Amino acid sequence: MPEYYEIPELPGRKFFRCEPLRASITIEECGRRWHSGNMRVGPPANGDDAHVSASPDASMRCLTCKGCAVGARHAGVQSANLSYLKGATVCGRCHQGCTRLIGKHLCVSCYNRQREYLLGKNAKGTKPVKLAPLHRRTITYVAAGRVLTKTLEHSVDMDELIVTVLRDEQHAVKFMPTLPANFLALRALEGA
Repeated sequence: MPEYYEIPELPGRKFFRCEPLRASITIEECGRRWHSGNMRVGPPANGDDAHVSASPDASMRCLTCKGCAVGARHAGVQSANLSYLKGATVCGRCHQGCTRLIGKHLCVSCYNRQREYLLGKNAKGTKPVKLAPLHRRTITYVAAGRVLTKTLEHSVDMDELIVTVLRDEQHAVKFMPTLPANFLALRALEGA
């Protein structure tokens, strides 16, 4: 928790020392910088128009503030996702930054490899051999007090789902073990 103080020349404004910025700033400026660092660039997703930036410069200037818990508190945001992956254009599969995501999930290269795998042939007409087998996977997590699941029909590993959730979820995330269906059925019978 930072120490707050007032400057005699600016009464009524609380300042604190921000170590990542190596500066003394106001609580309001800290909250504004946190919002700017967490803005999405481009059109809103799912009808949510909160924190949409018109230019990439606004969020890049405040990149230091992106995962800051103090900034989230000063911005008045409860249970914020403080992951640096949040809102980034990072491919869920190869974890590389890219300029666009196809289906809001894969970079162009990973999408093309997946397409080749599903078709059973690459551009040369031979069977692709370098991509790991794709399987349906589900991950369970808690966000904003709700138990949620994320399922991908075609994924290489669980890391792909974890990166996807950390990139796309607005609230703080806590992952839970995914229990097999037969275990859940037995548990339901015990409770009956």
